[in-house]
Amino acid sequence: MPGAKKRSSTKKTPRKSTAESSNASSRPLEKTLVTGPRKKRQGPSIRLSNHKARSVWFQTRATWPVREAPVKTLVSERTRVQKALAPPANISNSWESVGPTNIGGRLTCIACHPTHPERIWVGAAGGGVWQSSDAGQTWESFWNSQDILNIGAIAIDRKSPDTLYCGTGEANLSLDSYPGVGLYRTIDGGQKWQLLASTERTGIPRHIGVIAIDPFDSRHILLGGVGYAEVSQTGRDFGGMFVSTDAGVTWKRQTFISTTNYWCHSIVFHPTKKNTIFATFTEQGSRSGIWRSTDGGKNWTHLTSTLPDSARFGRTSLAISRSNPQVLFAFATDEASGSSDLLLGIFRTANGGDTWKNVAGTHFKEEGQISYGNAIVIHPTDPDIVICGGVDLHRTKNGGQTWQQISQWDLERDDPKYAHADHHTLLMPEAVPDRLYDCNDGGLDVSENAGRTFTNRSNGLSVTMFYDMDVAQSNGLVYGGGAQDNGTVVTTSGSVSSFFELLGGDGGWIVFDPANEGRVYASYYNLNIFRFRGEAFKNVSPPAPKAEKSSIWMAYITLDPTDAQTVFTGTFRVWRTRNDGNNWTPVSPSLDGSSISAIEVAPANNKRIYVGTENGGFFRSLDGGDTWSPNLSSSALPGHTITRLETSPTDSRVIYCTVANFGHSHVFRSQDSGVTWEDVDRGQLPDVPHHALLIRPEEPGRLYVGNDAGVFALDIVSGIWMNVTKNLPNAMVIDLVYHTKDKTLLAATYGRSIWRLRL
Repeated sequence: MPGAKKRSSTKKTPRKSTAESSNASSRPLEKTLVTGPRKKRQGPSIRLSNHKARSVWFQTRATWPVREAPVKTLVSERTRVQKALAPPANISNSWESVGPTNIGGRLTCIACHPTHPERIWVGAAGGGVWQSSDAGQTWESFWNSQDILNIGAIAIDRKSPDTLYCGTGEANLSLDSYPGVGLYRTIDGGQKWQLLASTERTGIPRHIGVIAIDPFDSRHILLGGVGYAEVSQTGRDFGGMFVSTDAGVTWKRQTFISTTNYWCHSIVFHPTKKNTIFATFTEQGSRSGIWRSTDGGKNWTHLTSTLPDSARFGRTSLAISRSNPQVLFAFATDEASGSSDLLLGIFRTANGGDTWKNVAGTHFKEEGQISYGNAIVIHPTDPDIVICGGVDLHRTKNGGQTWQQISQWDLERDDPKYAHADHHTLLMPEAVPDRLYDCNDGGLDVSENAGRTFTNRSNGLSVTMFYDMDVAQSNGLVYGGGAQDNGTVVTTSGSVSSFFELLGGDGGWIVFDPANEGRVYASYYNLNIFRFRGEAFKNVSPPAPKAEKSSIWMAYITLDPTDAQTVFTGTFRVWRTRNDGNNWTPVSPSLDGSSISAIEVAPANNKRIYVGTENGGFFRSLDGGDTWSPNLSSSALPGHTITRLETSPTDSRVIYCTVANFGHSHVFRSQDSGVTWEDVDRGQLPDVPHHALLIRPEEPGRLYVGNDAGVFALDIVSGIWMNVTKNLPNAMVIDLVYHTKDKTLLAATYGRSIWRLRL
């Protein structure tokens, strides 16, 4: 159903309710929607993998059956389409960014001017580099058309502060930590960036997690990163430490840890003792842990005295005291804890690394996910003040003798103790020693008093990472979507800075009733579905067994286009309600054992329901969901995740599907309800994962698709594709919706928020 996918709202402090009013369904939308429950705090949990749970959702779309998305293919396909295929569409308008700019998204790194601490640069996991000249009060980005927007590390040359280096590819050890293309440099403070060292040319990692510039020699640079190659004759796709002695132009891989694959997580130069360097590595063996060089990196010593067994060291962050460089702290994951990602310890040395002491005590027993959120910083003028973070932030004022938790992610966002969860880097500038910059999954939180209180400074950062979105057909100013670790966020005024969290957690599918923007279905992971009716909400999750709920990350939700009381969702089987979510019934068997990834109820005939799965299966019902066909995907479809299904507004037998992953066509059509399929991509579209498609109800002869390379439109009669990407940043377009009255196309991205184009 075109444009019938999600929600919105604008109230800053909405009232809360747990029961619905009896007349909510007949009352027009109030100025705001009430907010539903936020994410609840849980202790460390056992997972089968150290990857975040959402990773499987991304793996099926971008990397299956391999470990890594082929970024080279993505970049070359963008270039190929721009130069040779899909001519630009004849549309005079440009895309405009329509928020949110007040929610934030995952930031991975930060750099600060050495003498002007209000000048900062941050890198976003999927949104490029942003800069602020006022400590995060306002933001500006000059990183839009670069080959990749996935950022892992950033560093500033303290001797020449207009020179910064940016490493692409996130190194936070989760499947949705997307790879990059190499190392960029700017010499004008971020106005212009140049790809200085490509991964293809130099072999540096596709996930760069740290860049360290020698304080005595700016041409001497070390970088560390993660690679996922199993074997490689050329050494490509390896992680590890790399060294450059010509300011980043050429690089040499260091092999003292291993000649094959290993990972480098942290590198720090001694600020006053020339040629002394510390670094941390993992190689799933006895050479993991903390190392030191005293000759500029020519030789390295494994620091093991008074430390745990080296093989137990997982991802480890280092901090060195600038006021007393003999003091270092290490914040380390315990490899022996397996997928629980527990803390191995916080290790302190007061003699430059010769001996260490674990000062964590029992304070951190509730911390987990340390391989994902892993950061530590020492106060610039007091070596006894240390702040570190995994899920929450913690501080010691006495060198680790005692610790205090100083942030709490599940408080209200305006609470002075609130900082978003999952901390990726911490920085305390020398010029303002009590200021703490904290990059996390919610953007940037800042403390001006060494962690006693925090304020969020993400306003203006348009880096929200969406899974999906919807716009209310009854009011084009009402729209929103499900966001990574930032809930389901909406606006009811269309203002880019008025979004609020309607529902917590990793936000999921959202669907507006086309006739009334006050009637909304929203969800978060694992089949948790809520019904909103103006100022009331209710949990209307299907009564699936716990194992079935856990099997699905983001459950697709769609309304019957002729009866908003009838709603469909899916796990590995289809669920249906005919009374607005009060009662659900599973109406299909397990289709092919994988999660349902797309559902379409045909607007031209609501008895025809089509379903796609993560295994690439296609199933249909011709009687409103009572009975279901076997798998009709045939050999024509490539067997990868079907991400979206869309039928013609005038003919329910004509159905289009988009398919994820690489190495095949991505848009297919059936004109006989799925019995036979034809390729309508025909090599005119980039060979990248496709995520969304729609047909405008007033223009059934045109099909729009969104993919990792942009937005494209098909003239169905001529079979010619046109490029509608125009000025969109090079972010993944994860969803498309259309507002019929306003004639606007909205695109949700995974890393650069939502954009709108007036057609």
